[in-house]
Amino acid sequence: MSESIPSSDLIPIESRTKTIQTCFQQCLYEVPNFQRPYSWSQDQLSDFWDDVILAKGDFFFGSTVTWVSKKRDLFNDTYSIIDGQQRLTTSAILLSVVRDAFNDVATKYIDVNDFDAHAATSQALTTQKYLMVKDDDGKSHPVLRRPEKMFYEVIQNPNAIPSGAEWNRSAERIGEARSFFEAKILAAVKGLTPSGQLERLKSIRSNALKARVIQVELASEEDGFLVFETLNTRGADLRLSDLVKNLLIRGGATDPDDRQAVADRWDRLVDRVQLGRVSADFVDRFIWQSWNSRREAVREPELFKEISRIVGAIPAAHLSYLEELERDAETYQWLEAEHVQVQPKVRGERNAFAIPEFVDSVRALAIFNVSVANSTVLAVARKFRETKLIKQAQVIEVLRLVESFHFQYTALTNSGSTGGTRGRYNRFAVRLENATSASEVALAIGDLKEKLRKSLPDHTRALQAFCSLFYAPTLQLTQAQKLRSRKIFIAYVLMSFAKLEGLLPAGQNLTTWSIEHIKPQAKASADYRDPIYAIGNLTLLTDRLNSSLGDAPLSSKAEALKRGRAYFDSELATWESSANDAPSDAQIEARSRFLAADALDRVWHL
Repeated sequence: MSESIPSSDLIPIESRTKTIQTCFQQCLYEVPNFQRPYSWSQDQLSDFWDDVILAKGDFFFGSTVTWVSKKRDLFNDTYSIIDGQQRLTTSAILLSVVRDAFNDVATKYIDVNDFDAHAATSQALTTQKYLMVKDDDGKSHPVLRRPEKMFYEVIQNPNAIPSGAEWNRSAERIGEARSFFEAKILAAVKGLTPSGQLERLKSIRSNALKARVIQVELASEEDGFLVFETLNTRGADLRLSDLVKNLLIRGGATDPDDRQAVADRWDRLVDRVQLGRVSADFVDRFIWQSWNSRREAVREPELFKEISRIVGAIPAAHLSYLEELERDAETYQWLEAEHVQVQPKVRGERNAFAIPEFVDSVRALAIFNVSVANSTVLAVARKFRETKLIKQAQVIEVLRLVESFHFQYTALTNSGSTGGTRGRYNRFAVRLENATSASEVALAIGDLKEKLRKSLPDHTRALQAFCSLFYAPTLQLTQAQKLRSRKIFIAYVLMSFAKLEGLLPAGQNLTTWSIEHIKPQAKASADYRDPIYAIGNLTLLTDRLNSSLGDAPLSSKAEALKRGRAYFDSELATWESSANDAPSDAQIEARSRFLAADALDRVWHL
C-alpha cells in the first residue's frame, strides 16, 4: 500500500512536449554545478544515431527536468537542467558536426558549375543558430552552456579564440562523441553528388531537430536538488559521485557564489583522482575506499546513505567531508599508476611519496593490478603526513608487507582477492586511523603481518609459478601469457633482487632499464616455454649496455654484467667458470629454481 503525500509537500511541476528544434529556438539551457559530467559511451551514441537520426518519423527522446534559473521579458529564459543534459548535449554535438559538414561541402565544391556553394554555406549558418543565438541587442548567447571550455570553442563557436584549457574526462567524452558523428556523417554522404550530400545533411539535421522530449519544469533550484536525489531512488543511472557532488553543493552553502566554489573544488578533486583514467567508476571507488580507510566499512550501494548521515544538515560538516576527500585525493591520484615516481622532499613536510621504498611498493601494486589494499595505503600515507606516531621505517614496512603478500598471492599464483582480503585491509586502516600512540601503531602493524603470513598461498605452488616466469617480447602470446611476461613486471622482479643486494637504490624508474637474455634470443624457438625465455636466462641492464652486448658469448658478457649492476648470483658465477659460450638448458632451469627459492625465502619473504 503506497503512502499519500501531503499536498503541502508536493513539488510544483509543469510539463510540456517540445521538439529539440523548439527547445533550441525558445530556451537557453545551462548545466548546473551539481550535475554529473558528460558520459555517453559509443553504445549510447550508436543508439542515438539508429533511433533518432535514422528514424522514419518523429522519435520520443525521453524527458528533461529543468527549472528557470533566469527569466527575461523579451528573450529566451534560461533553464537549468536537472535531468536530460546528456540528450541535449548529444543533440548539440550532432548539430555542430552537421554545421561543419555543410561548410566542408561549400568549400570543397565551390568551383563545381552546377552546384550552388552559397546554399551549403547558408545551411551551415542556419544550423549554427541552434547552437548560438542573438538577442535584440545583438549579443550572442550559447543555447546550451556547459562547464567545459572546449564545448564552447569546438561545438558552439569554432571561431572563438582557444583558451588552451586542458580537456578533462568529460571534455574528452564530448570530443569522442564528435568524432563518432563525424565518421557516421562522412559515411552517410560518401559517393553522393554535392547536391545529394546537401540533401542528406539536411535530412540528418531534420531528424535530430524533430526528436520530441517532455520538458518538465520545476519552480526552484531547491526543488531541483531534491528531484536529482529522488531520481536515484527511482532507478536513474546516477553514480555515487553524482550524488555526493549534489549533496555537498546543496548542503555546503546557500549563496550561489559559495556553491560555485564548492562545485569548482569538487571538479578539481575529480580531475586529480581521474588523472587520465578512462574507467567511469574510478571516482566512485575512490570515495568508497577513502571512507573505508577511516571508518567501519560499508558496502558501496549503502555508502551514500552513510555519507548523508554523517554530514547531516550542517554546512560545516559538508565542507569538512569535502576537505577529507581532497586530502585523500592527493594520495589516491598516484595509486594504481605504474608510472608513479619519487617526489622531492620538502622541509617540514612528511610526504610518503618522498620515500623511495614507499613509491616502489605503490608502483608494484599497480603492476600487479591490485586495488584491494588502497584503503591501507591511504591510511598509512595519511597517518605519516598528519601525525608523528608512525615512523618512516614503519611506512616502508607496511607497504613492503602488502607488496610481498600480493607478489605471491596475486602476481604469482593469481589467487584473486576476496571480501576477506578487503576486510582485512579496511580493519587495519581504521585501526591505524584511530591509533593514538606509537605502541598502538606497532601492534596494528604486527597483527597485519601475522594475518598476511597466514594467508600466503601454498609454498610449492608459488615456487612453481615463479619458475614459469618468462620474457618473450617477439612472440605472439595470449592475454593470460602477456600478463605474466610484461616487460615492466619482469623488470620489477629482476630489479628487486638487485635492490636487496644493495646493487641499486630504491626509487628506480623501471622504464629506463632493459631485460637481457643471457643466452641470445636468436637461438630460441617460437615456443614461449623455450628455456631461453625463462626467468633463469634473464638479467637486468641499462638500455645502453644491453645494446652493446648484443649476442656476445657468456665469456664476454660476464664482466659487463657485473659492471652494469646486474644481480650476479651464485648460479651465474658457475656459468662464468664453466667457460661455455652459452648456458645449457639444464643450467637455465637450475637458475630458475635458485631464483624462485631466493625470491620466497628472502626477497618477498613475510
